[in-house]
Amino acid sequence: MSQEFSLAFDPFDHPTQLSKVGNWVFTFLSSPEEMPDIQLAITNVMPRHISDELQPRRVIIRNTEDENIWQIEVVECFNSQTNQEVLFPAAAPQSQQVLKFIIAEFARYDVNLTLNSL
Repeated sequence: MSQEFSLAFDPFDHPTQLSKVGNWVFTFLSSPEEMPDIQLAITNVMPRHISDELQPRRVIIRNTEDENIWQIEVVECFNSQTNQEVLFPAAAPQSQQVLKFIIAEFARYDVNLTLNSL
C-alpha cells in the first residue's frame, strides 16, 4: 500500500476560491452533482522541466473532511524523451519534487501550503 499525502491550505487560501497562482491554474474536475466530493486540478500553464525529461503538468487533489486539507490523488508529468504523459502517485520521488516546487512557487505569491502524509 502506497503512502498517501495531502496539501494543507491556509484558511484564507481555500483552493476552490483560487483561480490562478503564478503559473498554476485551479479548475474543477467534478461536476456540481458530485458535491460535496470535490476534485480539483492544479495545472501548470507555463511548463518547466523538473529534470532532464520531466515537465510537471497537473496535480489532482480531492477534498477531505477537513476543508483545508486536500488529498493528492496523482501528479501528471510529460516525459519529453518518450513523448508521453506519465502519472505518479503522491509518494513517488518525482511527485515529491513537483510538490516541493509548487509549494515554493505558491509561497512567492503568499499562498502558504504544507505537504503532509496521511
